[in-house]
Amino acid sequence: MTKKKKSEERGFEPYVMTPEEALAFLDRKGIKYEICDTPVPVLGNKVNCGVPLDSGEQMIEEYYYLPKSVVGLNPVVDIPTQGDSMIEADIHEGDLLRLEIGAVARDGDIVLAEIDGECTAKVFFIDDQRQKWLLPRNKDYDPILLSADKETRISGVVRSIVKKTPRLSFSECAAIVNRARSKKRQEGDAIQRLSKAMKDGCPLFWAASAWAVAYCVVRDCCGYEESMKEFERKAMNMTLPMNFKFVCTMGTVQRTISNHPYMRKPIDKWKENGASTREIVLAGYLRNFLL
Repeated sequence: MTKKKKSEERGFEPYVMTPEEALAFLDRKGIKYEICDTPVPVLGNKVNCGVPLDSGEQMIEEYYYLPKSVVGLNPVVDIPTQGDSMIEADIHEGDLLRLEIGAVARDGDIVLAEIDGECTAKVFFIDDQRQKWLLPRNKDYDPILLSADKETRISGVVRSIVKKTPRLSFSECAAIVNRARSKKRQEGDAIQRLSKAMKDGCPLFWAASAWAVAYCVVRDCCGYEESMKEFERKAMNMTLPMNFKFVCTMGTVQRTISNHPYMRKPIDKWKENGASTREIVLAGYLRNFLL
């Protein structure tokens, strides 16, 4: 079997850039980036977002890297979460809290606190009586008043939340592709029917700008979602009668709709917004043909 046939059997395989090629690509595109060269440990122990739990011995599970500008001067660690007391802050079980160790907490900061040897993540707050609180972000939990009889230490301030990245199943991916293919077929059918409508109704076309009416009808009646530019390309490739005077050209549809704001509205709203009689007649003819 030839090399070409083997490649065809495998199907198209995207080329993966080397790190050097990827950086050169970003430079060419003017995309700003920072090199991630500062290690950040991920702790294996979970911090509780509910009732405080024993903090236990912190074990480093792995490291990953961030830019120095992100990490800053204080050490940064990522800690996985469990519990539901912070769900209104969009912190859910399994998320990572990116914690700046030793940072000074201010009102409203989410902090990692240790209370009598038990660890929890909450919002730090000082009220008008100078009392300090740890506040949950779930109405089913009560705030914790930090009184003198509690040994409380704040380990650091949460600077960001790293969300879990879900991986789609094969069936979910296939469903998205199948919907896209079905939509393409429907759009193709709409263009074919429009082509036939043009042949039968060419006397109703009074100028090239009438193609804007055709685009709006296909958009509103056939669920056509391609861009105006793509519609113009397809219209230019239609096989039309020899006596059809007003063929579509690039930019015609876009210019016409820009100059006629009512065309951005559904076609059944055109008449009350100032559309001309010939536009209403052509829209009605095409609508009846396509539906």
